[in-house]
Amino acid sequence: MAFLAPLFFAALVTFAIPIAIHLTQRERKQIVEFPSLMFLEKIPYQSVRRRRIRDWPLLAMRLAAILLIVLAFARPFFDRPIVALANTSGPREVAILLDRSYSMGYGDRWTRAQAAARQVVQGLTSSDHVTLILFGTNALAEVRATADLSRVTAAIDAAKLSAEATRYAPALKLAQR
Repeated sequence: MAFLAPLFFAALVTFAIPIAIHLTQRERKQIVEFPSLMFLEKIPYQSVRRRRIRDWPLLAMRLAAILLIVLAFARPFFDRPIVALANTSGPREVAILLDRSYSMGYGDRWTRAQAAARQVVQGLTSSDHVTLILFGTNALAEVRATADLSRVTAAIDAAKLSAEATRYAPALKLAQR
């Protein structure tokens, strides 16, 4: 498992907040009024008191809530190597979704995406069928379920960026068909 924003794990220092609240939280003393205090024996005052955490389930729930929030912001995902595609036996149906939106033009994103798509194609066998879907705002099946891997590689190389925004839903719906 990997994280898109691992810097958010620095927020785990907020674990100290509920622990500090539990340690400093004082019990509210009940005030009982007496008409006269002269019959009560004077008790020596103890200034040092050992602090103990009370209400462990509440503390555990608060810490779990903080942990889940930090994990959500860190955006976990399962990072499986592309070579894992070649480990199954029998023919497979593979859909390659290539984002050609305007944002992919930043830096070397587009060339890295094309290289990753080529690597997926190289890991396939001649009995596998590949569909190449290019998407931005709309999705387009550039190559439909074919076993011709060189045709898919040529289509990946010929794909161009567009000035569209990114919408994943149409591409995912097209890939499910």
